Amino acid sequence: MQINTSTTPASHQSNQPDKPNEDLACHFTHDDGTLDVLMFDGASSVSDRHYLDTELGDPAWFVQQFALALQQTATPAQTQADCIVLALQTLCTRHSSLLQAAAMPAYAWPIAALSWLRVQANGEECNLYALGDCKSFLLDAQGKVSDLDLYDNPQEGILKTAVEELKQQGLDEQARWARLLPMLRERRVAQNNSPQPSILCLHPQGRFAARESRFSLAATERLFLMTDGFYRLVDSYLLYDDQSLMQACATRGLEVMMQELRTHEAGKAGKAGATTVKKADDATVTMLSPGG
Repeated sequence: MQINTSTTPASHQSNQPDKPNEDLACHFTHDDGTLDVLMFDGASSVSDRHYLDTELGDPAWFVQQFALALQQTATPAQTQADCIVLALQTLCTRHSSLLQAAAMPAYAWPIAALSWLRVQANGEECNLYALGDCKSFLLDAQGKVSDLDLYDNPQEGILKTAVEELKQQGLDEQARWARLLPMLRERRVAQNNSPQPSILCLHPQGRFAARESRFSLAATERLFLMTDGFYRLVDSYLLYDDQSLMQACATRGLEVMMQELRTHEAGKAGKAGATTVKKADDATVTMLSPGG
């Protein structure tokens, strides 16, 4: 199994050169040969300060600490859902003093999207566990693409409409963010306090409402996991559709496609652009090639 990843922070296209990458892609193999591949997208903070890590930032701290806890506690004998609960308990216990001392308002609690692919030891049977809006695709030998996790984030449509209305009023990015902040904070509180959270969060009020699926992976196929920052090539910038993007990633390579994304965003700097809250986002893509 060959695994390739490309990632760049949004700071490549912003005036924040030291902003950490809040995406995280990682993988690890268990003793029995089971492979776990994870794609995290930490949600940008809607607080005016960081409480847990002032240098790294709370979103990046959360995804890195959760990934570490999951790697240390996950076993193939447990379901992915149970592994998630145990990893979160481990994180909260390990950092209990920090979390208690932080006294964070609910809108400042970090959240993240997570897509977790588990490839069984035979290399063919796969399980996908998904929270939030990372994307997962399968490219077969004939060039056909299947969306492995059909999910429409209802909040995105609301945000795009609001951004477009503010742009029509002539507001720049900073002014639009200020106008959207109360709505974003209200949404963050609701996500953290949900009895069935659809996003990875620190204080779930019930079982996570994850999307789970099973499928087979052939040696001639390729599987892609990506954050929404990379998927902007499709849904925000309309440069590709799902099929052409996966084919381009497979033939041209992930680094070339990442460069194309950033070059396009650099060319849009200062222009009207797409209906997105941020001009650029952290972007990460992983490709699995069973046949090498």
